Order: sequence, then C-alpha cells, then structure tokens
Amino acid sequence: MRAYAYSEKIGLDTLRVEERPDPTPGPRDVVLRMRALTLNYRDLAIARGHYHAAVEPPLIPISDGAGEVIAVGPEVTRVCLGNLACPVYLPDWVDGPPTPEKLVRRLGGPTDGVMAEFVCLDERALLRAPSHLDAAEAACLPVAAVTAWHSLFEFGALRPGETIVILGTGGVSTAAFLFAKATGARCIGVTRREAVAERLCSLGADEVIVDSSNGWPKRVMELTKGVGANVILDVVGANSLEQSIAATCHGGLVHLVGYAAGERASFDIFEAIRHAVTIKIATAGSRRSFESLNRALEQERLRPPIERVFPVSHFRDAFAHLERGGHFGKVALSF
Repeated sequence: MRAYAYSEKIGLDTLRVEERPDPTPGPRDVVLRMRALTLNYRDLAIARGHYHAAVEPPLIPISDGAGEVIAVGPEVTRVCLGNLACPVYLPDWVDGPPTPEKLVRRLGGPTDGVMAEFVCLDERALLRAPSHLDAAEAACLPVAAVTAWHSLFEFGALRPGETIVILGTGGVSTAAFLFAKATGARCIGVTRREAVAERLCSLGADEVIVDSSNGWPKRVMELTKGVGANVILDVVGANSLEQSIAATCHGGLVHLVGYAAGERASFDIFEAIRHAVTIKIATAGSRRSFESLNRALEQERLRPPIERVFPVSHFRDAFAHLERGGHFGKVALSF
C-alpha cells in the first residue's frame, strides 16, 4: 500500500510516499481504504515542529479522515463491509472527563495517522459516518467537528435563545455555526473578510461583524444591548482571548479552541473578574461525543462545508492553502 510518512525527520520537506505491506485485520480489527482526509492546524504545527507534545519519526501524519470498510475480523460487529467510517482521533477516550492516559494516543502524532491508502484499527477506534455525507464531508468530523460539538454541548451547555459569538471561518468555526443554529441559539460571526459574510449567513449566522481592527467586542455589546454574549468560540488565540473576555456577558463562557494567531495569550485579570468569565480550553472530544454528534448530523441532515479538495499527491499545495488562512470550512485531500 501507499503511505505518506516522515521517516527520519518531521517536516513537510521530508514527507514522502512509501510502499508498505497491506494490513491484515485481527479478530476485532477493521481495514479502511482511505477515501478522504482533511487538514487541521495541528497537522501544520506538527510539521513545523511547534506542537505541544513530543512527536518523533517515523510517523504517518494527519488526524482527520474517512474510509471505506474493505475487510473485517471475525468478531467485528460495529461496522460492515462497504460502510464509510471515520477513525477516532483520541482512540482511548471513550467517555467521561479527559485524563492523561486517555489522551496519550492521538492520530497523526504521536500515533500514526490516516495519510495512507489503508488503515487498520480496532473496531472500537472508529465510527460509522452519517449516511448522508460523502467521504470528504465525513473526514471533517473526527477532530474539527468533534471539537466544536464537545465544547458547545459537553464542555458547556449552549441553550436555545442564548447568544454565541464564533470567530473565524475554518473547520471548527463552521461546524460550530451548524450546531449552534440547530440548537436555536443566536449566532454572531466575526470575520476579517467581507467576502464571506453572506456565506456565514447561509450557514446560520444571524449577524456578521466584519472587523480588521480588533474592535468587534464593542459591536457585540451593541448587538446585545450592552449585555454581551453568553458564549464565545475563539479559534484565534494570542491576544484575541482578551477581546473575547470583553465581549462576554456577566458569567459568560469563552471556549479557547485554537491558536491560529499564536500559542501565547495574555489578558487583564480585573476585566475577567468584572465579567465573571469562565475560560475553557478545548481538547477535541470523546468517542461518546462523536457518537452524539453523528446522531445530530443525521437528524438535522447537516453538512460541513469544504473549502477545496486536493489530490493527496498535492499535499504541499493543500498545506500551503491552509497556512495562508482565510478558508471557509475544511481543506481536504482525496485518494
């Protein structure tokens, strides 16, 4: 089989295609023929050597993917031949709160990911994809969509009628719009690009703030008549955290789910006290969260948006597209 791997050093310039033996499933194993992958900023951070956990070669990268079940062991009951299925990003986090033991294995680093023609997994480490999604759409789910879902409904409890502010237009942000709108929340989007405002509205935004001067918290206060937002989903990181705190209502909640602008953040503690804000740091989600997400997607027939699909052999172009930012939804690779 074809597999893309960092063999001697982690870095996009060393990512090469290799020939490896085709996997043979054990009694409870499932072999997927990978059909599509999607990129996350963690994949870029790993390639740059800036990830928060130690990642060593040899390594098959990329965490998000979907594939067709082509072989199963004799004891497998969770999927059938021909099903479209998604590997679980954190295969040891089945339920409950995260613990160090549950978070050790992460697909795409430090554990081998899904950038291979075939992937063999224990049946408990994958989930059948929602039936209405194609492979690229299903590949949006394991990290980005599960992170948004877990933050809004497991880590927090977004309720109908509450106001949520969602920053950005990437995979986590666009998934959050879909889920929040289906819940009945009031959704306010924040973007630097006027060109995507209409697309955000079609995704579920009730209002869109186009801002390139970091003055969006003032506009949030105007839209909420001085009250502020109940929930902020911040994918930007760095100094954006202080702005997110300023835009919350008293007792509001900020989900910090990304670091697109940088890994270090600072904020005025007195301002945080005045808002009585709670800050929660996302770490993807459990398999139970993934199962809940899939049920909601099926019921509401929700489809995560795809910015662009590249052939897997053009992975450097796909990573460059991700690094430039400004994408709407996920950047995908297709086998």
